[in-house]
Amino acid sequence: MDATLLQFIRHLRHAGLSISTAETLDAMQVATSLGYADRRLLETGLASCLAKSADERVIFHDCFSQFFDLAAPDQTADDSAADNASDSQESQQDGALPGQGGSGEGQGSGGGSGMSSDALRAELMRAAAEVGLDAMQYQTQRGIYRRRILDALGDSQRRDAIATLAAGNPQEQRQAQWLARLRDQQIDMLGELLDRQLLLNNNAGTREFQQALMRNSQLSSLDSYYRDQLPPLIRKLAKKLAAKHRQRYRRAKRGRLDLGKTLRRNIAHGGVPFHRYWRNSRQEKSDIYILCDLSGSVSNWSQLLMLFVQALADVLPNTRSFVFCGQSVEVSELFRQHPAEEALAIIQQRHGMGSSDYGRALNSFRQQVEDRINRRSTILILGDGRGNGGDTGIAALRELYHRARLVLWFNPESRSRWNTGDSEIRRYQTACHYVAECGSLRKLERLLDELLSLIH
Repeated sequence: MDATLLQFIRHLRHAGLSISTAETLDAMQVATSLGYADRRLLETGLASCLAKSADERVIFHDCFSQFFDLAAPDQTADDSAADNASDSQESQQDGALPGQGGSGEGQGSGGGSGMSSDALRAELMRAAAEVGLDAMQYQTQRGIYRRRILDALGDSQRRDAIATLAAGNPQEQRQAQWLARLRDQQIDMLGELLDRQLLLNNNAGTREFQQALMRNSQLSSLDSYYRDQLPPLIRKLAKKLAAKHRQRYRRAKRGRLDLGKTLRRNIAHGGVPFHRYWRNSRQEKSDIYILCDLSGSVSNWSQLLMLFVQALADVLPNTRSFVFCGQSVEVSELFRQHPAEEALAIIQQRHGMGSSDYGRALNSFRQQVEDRINRRSTILILGDGRGNGGDTGIAALRELYHRARLVLWFNPESRSRWNTGDSEIRRYQTACHYVAECGSLRKLERLLDELLSLIH
């Protein structure tokens, strides 16, 4: 059943679970130890080594139910099993099973005595893995894969054996009826397997299409259903970014190999470097200050940026978050006290949906952080730069620009709308190291990727 387990793990990966080779080997050991007879026990055992969080457990149990739970045999199948047992006993009393002289393939496909539903299902799954059923994606391929699986089961030999037995004596005819019932039961299982495979592959394809759509589309063009799907997608993207930069961060923190010292200290070992020594370079920790506009025009993008940054907390440890419509307010403590999505709801309720006053916001922000800003500091501002004709606060921003290592401005508006109407983004460009459009989730992800490369 290793092929079946590997197929199941592929579907888990399609569903968004990250499963390493080591975890796959652990799952094989679990399946070998527990067996496939008790489905609930197997589900619990595999979940312990493949699902690493509460969200992944939900996905795992859904995939397990879809993948392993073929429809239970109905009452007719139970009656068939009972007839099977009685016929088998009669056959054993009279001697060998009728049809034992038939082809080995036919026997392996349902000709054995007392063959249970689990055995039929296991045989079907082996045949499905053999023909590569997991590659089926379209309804039009259903007949092709049905024929391939039946050939792998030796169905033509089985039908010939049934026809031969049906022409024999009454006992052989009863045996033929029993074999026919087993074949019909397996054919029904095959139909359910094909339906389930189409559902699994279509779900995976639909999920990938939706995620690509959400990453490439303007947030304003997404309806409420897709917006509700953004937080899980952001956590997934942040996890990938964190994994990419965590190793670089560790290498930078460790320093470079001191080759001379390593060779000198290992002379006693014949020059074999049992002990390694590193040149400890002092790593200055970067402080990140995030200032987000919560006015109605860009509020959703500000929430996404803060959610992204909180999900990157392990590679952005020294982060302070501020929001504004008018005066800037620090909200870092809320993120420490509440889960990210709950904290964002509280922030939006308390401070959001007003009109932007960039002059007041930038001046109050400078007053709160100016004694902490130095050459290790990075300031990230998200806003459209539309101050409704009021004070721009450009003097405060220029003062921060001269003190900080980097001042970055992310604007969710498309470039074609910059410097139109009441937009002051051109003036803000003169007091920033870099101003970029972040009109889609993919662009925001790329910008944060570049930021992590700069500060580590």
